[in-house]
Amino acid sequence: MKNLLPIGRFSQITRLSVRMLRHYDELGLLKPALVDEDSGYRYYSLAQAGEAERIRLLRSLEMPLEEIRELLSLPDPKAVKASLERHKTRLEAQVAQYREVIGTLEHLTQQETEPVYTVKVRQEAAQPVLCKRIRVNMATIGSEVDTALKDIYACLGILGVRPAGLPYTLYPDAEYGEGMSLEVGIPTEGPVNALPPLVSYTLPGRPVAYVLHIGPYPEVGRAYRSLVAWMREHGHEAVGAPREVYLSGPTQTENSAEYRTEILWPIG
Repeated sequence: MKNLLPIGRFSQITRLSVRMLRHYDELGLLKPALVDEDSGYRYYSLAQAGEAERIRLLRSLEMPLEEIRELLSLPDPKAVKASLERHKTRLEAQVAQYREVIGTLEHLTQQETEPVYTVKVRQEAAQPVLCKRIRVNMATIGSEVDTALKDIYACLGILGVRPAGLPYTLYPDAEYGEGMSLEVGIPTEGPVNALPPLVSYTLPGRPVAYVLHIGPYPEVGRAYRSLVAWMREHGHEAVGAPREVYLSGPTQTENSAEYRTEILWPIG
C-alpha cells in the first residue's frame, strides 16, 4: 500500500474533489487501485493520475460522463478523434442556438412597438421540390433543419441539378411540439431522381395567404397570429399545411434582426 496514494492526496494532485472521485468510482469510470476492506478507504496509483486528468479535461469541455467512458475505452486514435469531432459539432450547434437567443433578446430590447404585418393573397403555381421529411426535437430543431438542407443540397450536387427557388420548411402536423414532423425542401425545375431518404414530388398549386416576417425565428409566432386573425376576419379557412420560405437567414447575415421569412398558408 506504500506505493498507493490515499484518496485525499490523489484529489490534490488531480484537482478532482473527493466527492467526484467517489462518484466516478460508483459509475465505474475511475476505479481505485485498492479499497481497504475494513475502512472502505480508497487508494489510487500514481499511474491513474493521467486518466483522472483526461476525465477532468473532458468534463471541463462539457462532455457527458457516458461519452467519456466510451472514449476512454477506445483503443484506436482515429476513433477517439471521431468522438471528439462529434462532441465539437454538438457544441457548435449549441453555440449557434445561443447566438440566436441573444439576437432575439437584443431585438426585443430595441423594439419599442409590436410589428404590424400586412397579409396578402396570391395564387401559388404547382412546384416540383426535393425534400427530406424528419421528426424533430424542439431543442435541436434549428440544427436538424440545417442538416436536412445540407443533405438536399448535396443530393442536388450529385444529380447536377440547380435549385429553382429558396429553401422552405413545411409543417404538416396539426400541433407544434416535441417529435413533430417537418418537411424541409428546395424547389427544382422538374421532378428529379431523389436519393433516399429524400423525396421528389410536386407541391400543389393553390391560393395562399402570406406575410413577411422580419426578425429572429423565435418571434415568427407573431406573423402566424396575424395570418390566422386575417383569415378569420375575411372568412377564409386554412386548408393545408403552413410553409416558411427563407428569403434571408444565417448564411446571409449574422444579425438575426435582419432575417426575412415568408409564411404562406393555403386558404379556401
